Amino acid sequence: MAFHRGRPARTESTLLALNHVFTHWGGIIARPGYTDPIQFGTGNPYGVHHRAGSGMPGDITLQAARHQATRAGEVAAALKAVRATGHIDDGAQA
Repeated sequence: MAFHRGRPARTESTLLALNHVFTHWGGIIARPGYTDPIQFGTGNPYGVHHRAGSGMPGDITLQAARHQATRAGEVAAALKAVRATGHIDDGAQA
């Protein structure tokens, strides 16, 4: 989720710029994409955004944020399940 004060056209570039930071740290990005119909309402497959100074987030934004949080949890659970099988090397030292 991102908050910014710029023009709405910059929301995607804000979220995409964060990709470099997260991947540099070895993070896994679980974008919502269009995995739920609510994402078509936001028009942004890279993640939820809300413009600072424009009031409280609306219902569509809040629903999309819930979906994004659920998707992140689902991806984390799937990765945990695969890791438990021993079929993934996460680089962690025993």
